[in-house]
Amino acid sequence: MLTKILLPHRFQKIGWLLFLPFSVLLFSNNYFDFNFGWLEFGIREGSFFEDSKENFTNEFALIGTFISLFLIAFSREKEEDEYIQKLRLDSLLVAFYVNTFILILGTLLFYGFGYLEFMGYNMFTIQLIFIGRFRWVLRKQKQSLLAY
Repeated sequence: MLTKILLPHRFQKIGWLLFLPFSVLLFSNNYFDFNFGWLEFGIREGSFFEDSKENFTNEFALIGTFISLFLIAFSREKEEDEYIQKLRLDSLLVAFYVNTFILILGTLLFYGFGYLEFMGYNMFTIQLIFIGRFRWVLRKQKQSLLAY
């Protein structure tokens, strides 16, 4: 993986700062019907359909969560070397394997609206598994270096 296409390290910090509020907003919107009033817009105005208002809090939270996970996953480390590149590639491969397994399992277990909700959350699994595994192996490696 070429480090030239990675974002600067400062974007990783921004991603961590944005992840918590956007994920809490997404959870609150999905389970407690929390909405921001300023994200409500009228749609289908001027047509023969009935005018209605739509709130875009869910879309705002989804996009914010995606962007924050993207910034975390694809920003450079302070010291980016060949070993870090190998860890990134291995973590990405593991994330795809686990995501495929989760997708197959979810397809067998969920039906109807439950499957739609499962697929909604499954959109985040590749990024979350990648970040989790990459950080875990990186931390484990740093601990083993400090032990010597």
